[in-house]
Amino acid sequence: MKGRDVGRSAGETFGGIEAMGRLDGLAVGEGRGAVEAVRPTRVRYQVLASACLLAVVTYILRVGFATASTRLEGSLGLDDSQVGWLMAAFMIAYGVFEIPWGLIGDRLGVRSVLVVVALGGSLTTACMVLVRFMTTASLWPFVVLMVLRGLFGMFQAGTFPGISRMMADWMPTTERGLAQGFIWTSSRTGGMLAPLIVTALIGAFGNWSTPLAIAAGLGVVWCVWFWPWFRNRPEEMPRVNEAERALIIGGRGERTGAGHGPIPWKQMLGSANVWALCGMYGFLGYSGNFFLTLLPKYLMKYRGLGDDATKWLTSLPFACGIVACLLGGMLSDVIMRRTGNLKWGRRIMGALGLGIAGIALLATVWVEPTWALAVLLCLTFFGNDLSMGPAWAAAADIGEEHTGALSGAMNMLGSFMAALGAIVSGYLFTLGHLTAPFVLYAGSYGLGVLCWLRVDVTEPLIGPGPANVVNGDVS
Repeated sequence: MKGRDVGRSAGETFGGIEAMGRLDGLAVGEGRGAVEAVRPTRVRYQVLASACLLAVVTYILRVGFATASTRLEGSLGLDDSQVGWLMAAFMIAYGVFEIPWGLIGDRLGVRSVLVVVALGGSLTTACMVLVRFMTTASLWPFVVLMVLRGLFGMFQAGTFPGISRMMADWMPTTERGLAQGFIWTSSRTGGMLAPLIVTALIGAFGNWSTPLAIAAGLGVVWCVWFWPWFRNRPEEMPRVNEAERALIIGGRGERTGAGHGPIPWKQMLGSANVWALCGMYGFLGYSGNFFLTLLPKYLMKYRGLGDDATKWLTSLPFACGIVACLLGGMLSDVIMRRTGNLKWGRRIMGALGLGIAGIALLATVWVEPTWALAVLLCLTFFGNDLSMGPAWAAAADIGEEHTGALSGAMNMLGSFMAALGAIVSGYLFTLGHLTAPFVLYAGSYGLGVLCWLRVDVTEPLIGPGPANVVNGDVS
């Protein structure tokens, strides 16, 4: 090899949007000294596309059940409290298994993990259909649904720690924010589509169970497509050339080796940085999961809206999230490249987003017109999702080879706080306190802003921090 010229430019496109930081090529000379520019392959974008598709399927299953729950409640003779516990069962199991799945993904790689969790989530969703044929004169439908919702949460817990680990292995440091933005944009696309699709299918089939069975098949299709071609790391896939491997590795924080070393539990538990990251996501989870669990019931029962208005007010915030997730991740990366400051590149968008969300959600209690409520709900979720890309990118920046475990811990606390939020808010709504839940939601977002101001991606768990970024180049 005669020489090597590594440069950056914006020229690669994923989904019609330019990805930042392309390696222009490796200069290769042989014999007569000819220099041939070797461009990096783009396999990492196929990997990113697979993660985005899984995120869509994941949220169709989650939000689809919340949408169907308004019909399920009546057909099975369940009350509001029981439906609230079904939502909490998912979130509790989801939280408990976050770290275990993250550890498995770090140790064994995410190829097998993602297939197992996708199939498990699909099968448990399909099994919920069988509850329809049980007698409503007993507690058995509720008990079986509780078990299935717990199993569903257990499997779903592995999805985003696995995807985060995948991005840590496959994406350059300066593209991780944008990549996570794409992933969470995709999740919001699933969340937006779920109410529209499930409501239409309920109308077409006249029941809540058939739409869930159809949704369950999506996960199976994804697994059949994903398993044959994906490999855990770029060096394991022959289609990835040396230029793309160099681009992916460039600027990454230190790793102990090609494998996955023991989890640095002492460093994790003793790190204020880790606690701030996890605390931030916990406060975000307490408030943000209102949109995934209680919003449809709140709109119908306590705001008195009909099916059509509820469908659109449940869907539109996710549409805003589509834009916000991508924008938050992209701007986080841009700030990092333009200023060279990795710390504030993640902090600014994260703290700004949660601040907007808290103010907008609190304001909903003082508006009556449906259009004004829709605007504030959309603005809330827009702010909430500005923080998503930077949050998961920060987990990869700090965790590196332990990203699965760290992102699992972060998501675990988010899940536990989400379950707490669902239980507390459901209880307050039942007592007729329609303002108090939103005061607590706003306060939780405010605490999340304070946590963001302590998160520092230049303090990784092991080794020195990631390289500085100057004028778009990693040095």
